[in-house]
Amino acid sequence: MIPSIAPLTDADELFNHQIVNTHAAVGTADRSWTEKAWFTLIRKDATLQVGLGLGKYPNRNVMDGFAGVQRGTQQRTVRASRVLAPRFDDMSVGPIACEVIEPYKTLRITLAENDAQPLRFDLLFHMTMPAFFENRDIVVHGGRTASDLIRFHQPGTVSGWIEIDGERIEVNPDDWYGFRDRSWGVREHVGLDPTDLVPGNVGISSSDKTGSAFHFNWLVSKIDRPDGTSYDLAYYFRDYGGLGAPTFFTGHINESDGRQIPILHLHPEMDYRDQDRGAMRGRVTAILAGPGKQVVERVFDIEVINPEMGFRLLPGMYGAWKGQVHGSYKGEDFLDGECIDDVNAPAKLAETYRWQIRDRPVRIREGENEGFGDMESIILGDYPGVRIV
Repeated sequence: MIPSIAPLTDADELFNHQIVNTHAAVGTADRSWTEKAWFTLIRKDATLQVGLGLGKYPNRNVMDGFAGVQRGTQQRTVRASRVLAPRFDDMSVGPIACEVIEPYKTLRITLAENDAQPLRFDLLFHMTMPAFFENRDIVVHGGRTASDLIRFHQPGTVSGWIEIDGERIEVNPDDWYGFRDRSWGVREHVGLDPTDLVPGNVGISSSDKTGSAFHFNWLVSKIDRPDGTSYDLAYYFRDYGGLGAPTFFTGHINESDGRQIPILHLHPEMDYRDQDRGAMRGRVTAILAGPGKQVVERVFDIEVINPEMGFRLLPGMYGAWKGQVHGSYKGEDFLDGECIDDVNAPAKLAETYRWQIRDRPVRIREGENEGFGDMESIILGDYPGVRIV
């Protein structure tokens, strides 16, 4: 082995290299470099929901992931972590796996029998629209590029089966919808910060949202027209204070023929439930470019399908959970999990504002067009256009 060259992987047989090294290495030494896959799969009546995510951290030599199911207010989550090398190309960790059957068309996600929870599933994700990129997400904190990330998402449907505590549930694609995304780049909140850094709540590099008026709202969707065509209202809205342009915004109307129509500005007016800050209903006004100087306003009405549902991402290590952070070394072969009987209990939100983050099944309408979506959100303080109900 040559000390300056990373190990060979199966991908190195193909003509797709981007840097002067093998696919076991990336083009930066930043330990926050991450590659992620994520799925949320939902019954259209929002009585059952599946979540799964995988994370690869080449500069940390770690692969981790989560898989779980929510039914009613109960959520079961399984987490796993392993040392990445030498299985660089293997999209699995412990009992959790993702397999690409046909790129951008069919993927298989599985949770095998495990010792953490009486839960397993074998599901196929079938695309119903192309994959669409969001704008590149770049964040600079204290002079360092803390985030330089690209992401695409894709709507689809689901088939297969789920088994919860010995009960087998068949998954009919006519009754389900879902979304997946893939992202890669330098990402925030990977592993623990070094102890000799200036704290994040000091100076202009502040990442401490406590006491701030803050609104994060992310949406992906599939909306059907009466003529059988479909489109996707997709946006990522992140802002402090509510004055002027958002801190970060990317948004598009994505058409089933592959076109992406940029949204110039977006105004979300949402009601959030007081006890757990769950999105309940609202209206989103999207402003697009029209002819010449004109702009076009498109208005979307959004309503939660089942107020009790929304798979929580904090147990998937989207934030610190039980002393765990995604990307951190947890041992050569780590597995744990838990069952939370009431994810909407106010005490959970009192522990940390990040408990708000969930994949919320919603119904969307624009005029006579209607469809389904997934919304993630955080609301803090008194933000314009937001009501706590």
